[in-house]
Amino acid sequence: MSESTAEQQAMSPEEEEARKQERALVQRWQETISSAKKSELFNEYHKQIKEHRKRVRGIKNGEGTELVRTNLIYSELSSMLPNIYARSPEIAVTPSESVSPQSYELIKQLTRTAEIVVNRLLADGGLKKVGKVSVRSAQTCKIGWVKVSYQKDYKTDPIIKNRINDTQDNILHIEHLLKKVENDDEREEMESRKAELEQAVKALEQQVEVVHAEGAVLDRLLSEDVLWDEEVREFEFIAEHAGWIAHRIWFNAEKYESTFGKKPGSKATTYNASKTEASTTDKENQNYAVWEIWDKTTTTIFTMCEGDEDWARAPYQLNKLGERWYSLFPLALHPTDGHPLPLSSVELLKKLQDEYEETRSKYADHREKNKPHYVVDSDTDEGTIRRKQHAELGEIVIVDANGRPLNQVFQRAEQLPIDPAQYDTSLIRSDLEQMGGMGDASKGAVSKAKTLGEAQILQQGLAGRTSEMQDAIEDWIKDIAVYVFEIALQELNLQQVQRIAGADAVWPNMAKEQIYDMVNIEVRAGTSGKPNKAQEQKNWLEFMPQLRELVTNVTELRAKGDNEAADALVKVARETIRRFDERFDVEEFLPQPKENAGGDQVAAMQQQMQEMQKRMEMLDAQIRKTNAEAMDTEVDTALKAGGALPAAQILQ
Repeated sequence: MSESTAEQQAMSPEEEEARKQERALVQRWQETISSAKKSELFNEYHKQIKEHRKRVRGIKNGEGTELVRTNLIYSELSSMLPNIYARSPEIAVTPSESVSPQSYELIKQLTRTAEIVVNRLLADGGLKKVGKVSVRSAQTCKIGWVKVSYQKDYKTDPIIKNRINDTQDNILHIEHLLKKVENDDEREEMESRKAELEQAVKALEQQVEVVHAEGAVLDRLLSEDVLWDEEVREFEFIAEHAGWIAHRIWFNAEKYESTFGKKPGSKATTYNASKTEASTTDKENQNYAVWEIWDKTTTTIFTMCEGDEDWARAPYQLNKLGERWYSLFPLALHPTDGHPLPLSSVELLKKLQDEYEETRSKYADHREKNKPHYVVDSDTDEGTIRRKQHAELGEIVIVDANGRPLNQVFQRAEQLPIDPAQYDTSLIRSDLEQMGGMGDASKGAVSKAKTLGEAQILQQGLAGRTSEMQDAIEDWIKDIAVYVFEIALQELNLQQVQRIAGADAVWPNMAKEQIYDMVNIEVRAGTSGKPNKAQEQKNWLEFMPQLRELVTNVTELRAKGDNEAADALVKVARETIRRFDERFDVEEFLPQPKENAGGDQVAAMQQQMQEMQKRMEMLDAQIRKTNAEAMDTEVDTALKAGGALPAAQILQ
């Protein structure tokens, strides 16, 4: 009697009916996933992903193994990446405009704590590395996907690929080995399992890892491993309005059993080692495709193995979520109107790569055919000509010319004329710059020397072309940061927060909806891209005199006790900072109002004037430093562009 038959006989009629309904639901999702994989949209998309990855690696036309002469696509993508995502972005948490003056200081302390916590969780979760890989994926495969999870326990977590190191993995592996030892019939295999078990237990006893680790986990998902409801026709609304989103995770048999506590069903689809086609013969290298399906309609997460009749894990709901239900975040750099799939950078460049390759190949063939060669009289002895062709160094070759001089017998053949305009690639390079957004100087190869003014104009043009992509990346990171903050509010208590942010940390004891209305989470402008020092210094130099005057005025007003007028100036300063698109807290530069219990107004005024003097000295030093850095930046720009410095700057 089979195990399945025995199981069915042990079931009550109610349990058997429930299992029948459950399997019907599994079958419906199996058909949904299978239909999506075969649909015109995803079938064509997955073919493009394979082609575009090959093109980035330099494979000609994205087919076969022949490499292009010059991999312009890779050059463009690698040059663009540091300009749009060069460093970990800075997450800023500030009080919102709705906060009352009475609670402003408390909320300000909370936002400082939240800023530390969010930045720490994102850094520990690997945002820099995952973000860069996702941007590269968006350049190549149209969309980069990241899944954000909070790791606590295997039984309650969604499937997490990049787990934080702790002993949960070891414990699960030990449990799996114990079952193997109990069930193995062969002595030799049992001894091997026993030895492996002893080593695992020994490692656990050493306590090399944390027993139980918590924190945000950022998983990068391959573009071809994500499917979604095709009813959504705009990319921007996939993660908000799609009825379902599913992503695939690959397991071998042992990992599947250790993760889900059971073996895959007999009807589960098996794949070969390359995970490209079904496999039924190679039992040792079989892989299983497990789909984690986020169904927004029922707010349920389903986990199933492709082809199986039962769930890999029982369906469940998450109790702690952010305002958005999906924890999957797609990134696109070139979305288009009315289509769920954006454009990739490779898609914009591949025709130009092909044209460039064809032009350079024809030019190389032309040169190959223009090898120097000679023509001879037809009456010349053929055998001597062969000897002439293969003459070695120092050899004397005798040619029978029938008594005629050799220069009358041998004549140099005319070469095929080369028209440089026919093989000129300047127009192709110009189109590459237009489509890719990168000038020659940005790639480290200046084809034509430029003056300082031309170099600055080109730099401004590059900033304009990359700003849209950088904005898309920073909006994407902001969504992730907001989600992490919302989860942290539900998962972390004050003691945990204090370990992250220090003993002075403030953590709310109120409903999360109230907190959302009191704080703003932003990515500091431009912090993810390559630093534009010239523009940053220019903005700071323009704002510095106003800040210096503000410090003086606020100090004098507060020394006189006129805090209302001082607060009004502070509000003006905040608005000025907003218009400059800066995100520092102006009050860090301003003296705070102090209560004078003894009524000694003179002493208080002297103290505040001393503070004002110190702050003015700091500002003067900053101005001098900024001026020097700005001068250095202009000199460096001019030298890199091959231009000359104005005489006035040289004298300075």
